[in-house]
Amino acid sequence: MAKLLILGISLVALASCQDEIEPEIEIDMDGIVSNDPVAQSIVAVATKDGSTDNIIDRSSCTTVIFPIAGIFEDEEQVFQTLTEVEALGAGALEVDWVFPFNVILFDHTEITLNDEDELETIQDGCIEGGSDPDNECIDFIYPFTIQVFDTRTENVDSREITSDREAYNTFTSSVLITTIEYPVRMIDATGNTLEAFTNEELTNIITNAANSCDEQDIIEFEEIFEEELRMLFKSTDWEVSFYESDSVENTSLFSGYTLRFNEDMTLQSQGAEVVEGEWDIELSDTAKSVSIEFDTEEEPLVLLNENWTITEHTQTQITLEYQDPEEGTKRLQLSSN
Repeated sequence: MAKLLILGISLVALASCQDEIEPEIEIDMDGIVSNDPVAQSIVAVATKDGSTDNIIDRSSCTTVIFPIAGIFEDEEQVFQTLTEVEALGAGALEVDWVFPFNVILFDHTEITLNDEDELETIQDGCIEGGSDPDNECIDFIYPFTIQVFDTRTENVDSREITSDREAYNTFTSSVLITTIEYPVRMIDATGNTLEAFTNEELTNIITNAANSCDEQDIIEFEEIFEEELRMLFKSTDWEVSFYESDSVENTSLFSGYTLRFNEDMTLQSQGAEVVEGEWDIELSDTAKSVSIEFDTEEEPLVLLNENWTITEHTQTQITLEYQDPEEGTKRLQLSSN
């Protein structure tokens, strides 16, 4: 804390038969400077969290400013919102983002990223996985009021803080000394409202909230989407509702067969007899696939032993494709019972 002493300007009051009056106005307060624990706690809460759009920039230190253009399935699309990007699901991993685009940094400044190298420089310097200095488990309920002494101008004024950006810029400034008008209200990750009445209480509330929630600073989404696809395959038994090889449709070969994808990544086909096998899901930057391998050399199940590209999927239907260099394109559709 900085002890702030403000001396008032002498006031001269002249009146008939009166002496000059020179009152001294003295204000003594505990001032907050940028390296104080309470200031650093406030800054941790006010730091811009860039993790919500990591599916685009793979960086919790940047927040993309929409609209943003990307090439998806060989066509350039303009995405107006993050919701539009998330609607692609795992397909969002296949988008080639078009530079330049604008982002907001952790300190609320806006910059333009001109190429992949500039983005990678930020990614390399960004601390991920919840070890970053920002505190995402609690937020201020704005506004709150502060008194500010500017050491450059020696002026004192009252300011209303209405946003994280204002709070960050104020409490990181090396030329400002501030006092907070309490109470200050906050809301934690569970929705509870908390109030602080002193600097010490505010620091304790913020410190106790740190790491009390999952900050979800995820930059590797492949495992998440892989698990979502695994859950889809395991969710029910499936029947072959369409099979085609080299433009010849042979769905009837699979009549009476049911496929079951098990939790331990084993596979069962129930038909005239039970045939077992294995399966797995794999995601890359360009495709998502499921490998099917039945322990048989007999048709029709041996026809399914491929690493199939997943082209479409819903909760009740999965469409697969395999490019066979000898047999041409194979197409498979699984439907739930």
